[in-house]
Amino acid sequence: MTRQLHVVAVLFVACVGLGVAGCGGSPDPDRAETSSARTEGPVDIGDRSLLLRCQGAGAPTVLLEAGLGGDLTTWDSVLAPVSSRTRACAYNRANVGASDPAPTPRTTTDMVDDLTRLLTAADEPPPYVLVGFSFGGLVVQQFAATHPDDVAGLVLVESNHPDEARQFEAHLTRKQILADRAEVAANPEGVDVFSSFDEVRAAGRVPDVPLVVVTAGAGEDWPPGWDPTVFDRLRSRQQADLAAMVTGGRQVFARQSGHDVPHDQPEVVVRAIEDVLGRVSTGGPPR
Repeated sequence: MTRQLHVVAVLFVACVGLGVAGCGGSPDPDRAETSSARTEGPVDIGDRSLLLRCQGAGAPTVLLEAGLGGDLTTWDSVLAPVSSRTRACAYNRANVGASDPAPTPRTTTDMVDDLTRLLTAADEPPPYVLVGFSFGGLVVQQFAATHPDDVAGLVLVESNHPDEARQFEAHLTRKQILADRAEVAANPEGVDVFSSFDEVRAAGRVPDVPLVVVTAGAGEDWPPGWDPTVFDRLRSRQQADLAAMVTGGRQVFARQSGHDVPHDQPEVVVRAIEDVLGRVSTGGPPR
């Protein structure tokens, strides 16, 4: 699997095929009794259906958001261990797998709206720990910024940074930018990726909740003509900046992994989720 194809395929196209303020406290025992069933199937969100898989019991619910073009199988090695501790759900966005199609182009705002309707229709109440991989990290950042009272914690796995495109493009030629944008526009979900960057920035800050950023340890495979020294430095700063979005945010590294950390080193993702769950439960500082 090629990790870097271009500025956004660095984190997006590589994943094809294969997300409360003040919500500390213990899981709700009543909810644990009523949410223990394993559920999988289409959920009607009003005009379309999205495929949802949930298992386990307890609160907060962990919501797993895949990368661009990725489906819920992205989380096959993560869902089971997390669901042994609390409720955990993964789903397919519109235009992915068994989920129904939706008009394109789509943006993160459309995806956040769909996710909000999905969780309501499936009777999966907040609070949520949102886990976003790659492009899914943008989706959960926007969800958290626009639904802060519903979010208990965040885990960003090899996530895109909202400023990524404009920071990268400042170091590319016009020809490189045009080629990159053309390739990004061909993504299988029909997503307007660059408008999505704008929407995530416009959504504002995420709530000050427990946060872990998981960054791959393997080197980048930048396209020909891209200066690795420049783009490695930018990428490193962006990942560190994501961890600094909240008080006590942490960055951890999947040292043996390329971009596809949920597949290469799922145990690192599981530990990050467990870290956030522990801090949500105790209301304590990072460990």
